[in-house]
Amino acid sequence: MSETPTTNQTPTNQTPTNQTPTNGTPEHRSAADGHEVVQPQGVCVIMAGGRGTRFWPLSRTARPKQLLPLSSGRSLLRETYDRVLPLVGARRILIIASGDLAPAIRLDLPDLPPEHIIIEPVGRNTAPCAVLGMGLAQRLDPSAPVALLPADHHIPDGAAFARQLADAFTLAANPGTVVTFGIRPTHPHTGYGYLEVAPGGGGGPLDGLCFVEKPDAATATGYVDGGRHYWNSGIFVWNPGWFAEMADRHLPAVRARMAASVAAFGTAGFAAALDAAYAGCPAASVDQAIMEKLSGFTVLPATFAWSDLGDWEAWGELAGETPSDDASFVGLGDVLSIGSAGNIVRGDKRLVALVGVDDLVVVDTPDALLICRRGQTQRLRDVIEELEKRGRRDLL
Repeated sequence: MSETPTTNQTPTNQTPTNQTPTNGTPEHRSAADGHEVVQPQGVCVIMAGGRGTRFWPLSRTARPKQLLPLSSGRSLLRETYDRVLPLVGARRILIIASGDLAPAIRLDLPDLPPEHIIIEPVGRNTAPCAVLGMGLAQRLDPSAPVALLPADHHIPDGAAFARQLADAFTLAANPGTVVTFGIRPTHPHTGYGYLEVAPGGGGGPLDGLCFVEKPDAATATGYVDGGRHYWNSGIFVWNPGWFAEMADRHLPAVRARMAASVAAFGTAGFAAALDAAYAGCPAASVDQAIMEKLSGFTVLPATFAWSDLGDWEAWGELAGETPSDDASFVGLGDVLSIGSAGNIVRGDKRLVALVGVDDLVVVDTPDALLICRRGQTQRLRDVIEELEKRGRRDLL
């Protein structure tokens, strides 16, 4: 897999030709029935928390998955930022992360206003992050639809994504609306959640019926064959009033805790208010706390390729094949493969020689080497737990 940056995004130092800067923020127009219409201006909240433990040993606490260049020469966070930047402008993007990542994020995103990098005092899963992000987004623009986006997904066609995000903003300008992108499944994947949609639809927005947890293989096969299920992309575009109503209904304690910090945004008291908000804040997933309880939602079938890059095997799917003698591997690095097949390799500065081995994941870093069987990468959490027990903070 090449480490060369993709070229389908608009460079950050240029203004796209279809946008007119307005107070430093682009205004968007698109053709509808032969008439030029102004699209609602949205706000993007990029959720950049998490340790990325499934990409150990490359991913570490100080440089987790979202800050790694796993699919191009840019970090996954930078790719996400670049995809939305031409659509909304830097001053309508918020990054919510955790730990001590603020300096690294500022280095990665120098054009983003520093106060738009929000560091959670402690990770509490995605629900508190979403409630905080939606509240802060309303401080920027009370009526704007808001996109909640993971920082660590791979979407190679940035232009197609931007077009559909603009469509989602338009839909989410309507009261009582939340929009998500459905990914047409290519195979019965058991590691993804699914969306069930109502019958019918002609390629446009679909009526979502429910969110479905990760299925077993037989159930996933039925979903693919039935044609009414999509992979859940984890990208949600909310009407702000509707999110507030749903959060008040399903996450009242979290909403109450975050209120003071949202009000203090932009003041000297913000950090202290944030510490107080997260102290004792219940941990919850926004999918389970809100999305799975919705009676309906809107699904836009994605026109762009997508991967959540969930682990090294997902990375291997992007890496492509590199033939070597009588076998092959996928990956990156200086690799010699003899009598071996089906291996995924992420090399570093040393030669990796594979002789007579099949179906391994090999990741080499200066201070740690991972070797595991394909299909076992989920057990990396066991490695992390054992390193924590042994006090090996230098490897975490």
